[in-house]
Amino acid sequence: MKLAIIGLGNMGQAILAGIAEKEVVPLDKIIVADKRTTVQNKLQTKYSNLQFTTDNKKAAQADYIILAVKPQVIRSVLEEIREVNNKQIIISIAAGVKMKLLNRYLGEEAKIIRVMPNTPALVGAGMSVLNFSASVLAEEKDFVQSIFAALGLSKEASEEDMDAVTGLSGSGPAFVYLFIEALADAGVLKGLNRETALQLAAQTVKGSAEMVLKTDKHPAELKDMVTSPAGTTIAGVAALEAAGFRSAVIEAVTKATERSEELGK
Repeated sequence: MKLAIIGLGNMGQAILAGIAEKEVVPLDKIIVADKRTTVQNKLQTKYSNLQFTTDNKKAAQADYIILAVKPQVIRSVLEEIREVNNKQIIISIAAGVKMKLLNRYLGEEAKIIRVMPNTPALVGAGMSVLNFSASVLAEEKDFVQSIFAALGLSKEASEEDMDAVTGLSGSGPAFVYLFIEALADAGVLKGLNRETALQLAAQTVKGSAEMVLKTDKHPAELKDMVTSPAGTTIAGVAALEAAGFRSAVIEAVTKATERSEELGK
């Protein structure tokens, strides 16, 4: 069994790092393709057993092919590899790119998997959501899920949900980074040094997320546990509500989802 990764941007490299760290696939069974030789040269020092190429067609001879490219270039890559056969499994992480478009280039019977990962995969804390075409076999699903489980958590969803997934977990890290930055800025405003403020902000967000994931408590319940009558926290919560914090976040996810829908047309 051979695996190809076409595209060595942030996500392509994150996928490669996760596979290597968890030993999902032996490195000598992986071929990676990128037009930029500078990227290849950088990675060759780290992964000496990998096979590198600038030829996407050569990479597309593998059994499993991960298209780790942006939606703006997916069509040109699909054009290059459209001669793949129905036994090969094509995995696309291009945001907003629908099965319909992938089928147009690869055929109606092609084994296609859409994946929406996110950038925390770079540190093994990603959230990847997968959607499978009907022709993908159970053991093939399991193998691909093992790849993305190496990057954090993975979950299956219907194609109808993938745009919303893109808007929420795909784009969500950027929204969270803005929040962390704002928390840190507030700390600096109130006299903390930048390093301390940023550490407090980031760890607070990380710990709060772990509370949601590990306690089975609703975020509202966890919020209520922190807010004492006439206390400091409820004063801050009231300020966020007055500023339209919730509606701003909902609007951000809505706009990102709509952009994903546009990319798929």
